[in-house]
Amino acid sequence: MNWLFPLVNPVVVALARSFLHRLISHQVIVLAFTGRRSGRQYAIPVSFLRSDDDILCLTARAGVWWRNLQDAAPVQLTLCGRSLHATAQVEVDDDQQIRAALRLFCLRSRISAYFSGVAIGPGGEPNAADLARSAQQQVLIRLSVKL
Repeated sequence: MNWLFPLVNPVVVALARSFLHRLISHQVIVLAFTGRRSGRQYAIPVSFLRSDDDILCLTARAGVWWRNLQDAAPVQLTLCGRSLHATAQVEVDDDQQIRAALRLFCLRSRISAYFSGVAIGPGGEPNAADLARSAQQQVLIRLSVKL
């Protein structure tokens, strides 16, 4: 599946930044940032969830792009066709926080549950053992938006 991202991501980024953004804006934002060592510009589409005043994103720990967001990195995000400034906080060690965010993602979207390997029980509640296992493979990115 990872081989597909370099092909699909530019299309999703272009869509998110276009007048057609409404097709994906309910579930996808684009994070634009500068690489810490390389200075290269990145634009990564990610699923998101609003929580209080923050925006939460999850990504696989095995990926490396999120490391550029450590240490309260500034990011530009495209949300609902608008470009906003934000500060990213990356949580990699607190599995309880990651598990809580993952639960919210799974409750909102069965697709998120599927891609995270979390089964949904008969009452619509994500399987606790699956959440615990998957949380160890995820990174939580909390974005504080500057208006």
